[in-house]
Order: sequence, then structure tokens, then C-alpha cells
Amino acid sequence: MGKAFSEEERERVQEALRRVGLKLLAESGIRNVSIRRLTKEVGIAQGGFYSFYQDKEDFVMDLMCLRVREKTQAMLDKKKETLKNPRDFLVELLYREGMHLKENKAFQNGESGTLEFWSRASKTGENEIRETYLDFLSQLLAYWEKKGLVIECDVKGLMNVGMAAGILFTNADSMEETYFKDVYRTFCEAEVDRFFKVVRK
Repeated sequence: MGKAFSEEERERVQEALRRVGLKLLAESGIRNVSIRRLTKEVGIAQGGFYSFYQDKEDFVMDLMCLRVREKTQAMLDKKKETLKNPRDFLVELLYREGMHLKENKAFQNGESGTLEFWSRASKTGENEIRETYLDFLSQLLAYWEKKGLVIECDVKGLMNVGMAAGILFTNADSMEETYFKDVYRTFCEAEVDRFFKVVRK
């Protein structure tokens, strides 16, 4: 049984767990995140972890949901910058986020076990991530249209492009590095053009 934390302690300790957890994920990948190391770095007993999370998978899913919320909010805070060329913004978003996953050990499947994680992961967490991205895209579309852009967009199609990109990058270590960037950029451009178009400004 974990220690009973006060409300103030809970907020402080959970924030510390999340920040250390994000660092460990980036350094070591999902498979190598250790609850023992995590709690040692945060300065709590190992049993204290279970006051916040059921298990490691519950914790990792929380971290992924947190990063998606933070990233999408940061982009919404700068949405004015997307007005010049929404199509190019979406292409760059897919490309940049994908290349980030390629460099991040948390998503290199050979080292991380990402696909194993997703096969066992909570559907609740997966749905939260999907809903966060859907809300992000919906807010962008509403903003663009409010600013006078006429847009045709297959939202479901774009959401599936994002999911396909994630699957691609969890297996990126099995592809030949020489061609990867060009192949992936071509994929981003083709798929955005398939499902998104600015009809009139």
C-alpha cells in the first residue's frame, strides 16, 4: 500500500513523476522504464507509485496523453501562424512530429517495445489521445473558416493518416536511413492532399 499523500503533495509528486517519466521514456524507451528508478529519482518509496497509477502501462499512457495535450495546446496558441498556408502547416506538422518520433527512443520499436505496449494498452487512453487530436483539428478548421478560408476536409481520413504515421515510425528502425526522410515527406504531402484542400481564400 502506497503512502497517503495530502492533496498538495499529490499534485507535486505526480508532476515530478510525469516529468521524470518523460525524460526516462525519451532516454530508454517504454520497455526500459523502471518504476524503481522513477521513484528513486522523484524521492518517494516504490510503493508510493501505486497511489497514482495501477501499473507501468497506466503510467506510460498518462504520459502520452499529457504530451499530446501539451503539444496540441501549444500549436493552438500559435494558430494565427497557420493562416498563410494551412495545407503546408498540416504537412509540416505530420513530418515534424514523425521525425521527432524517429529520434525519440520511446518510439523506436526495436529498443522500446512500442507496438507491444499499444497491443496491451488501455482503450480509454487510446481514445483520449484520439479525442485530443480530433478536438485540435476541429478547432483549427473552425478557426480557418472563421478567418474566411473555405476548406474541404475529410477529418476521419486525416486522423487515420496520423495513426498510419505513428505505426510507420514505431518501425522506422527497420527502414533504410538513406531514403527515409524523402519517402516520409512524400507520404505526408500525398496524404494531406488526399484529404484536405483550401478551396478558396
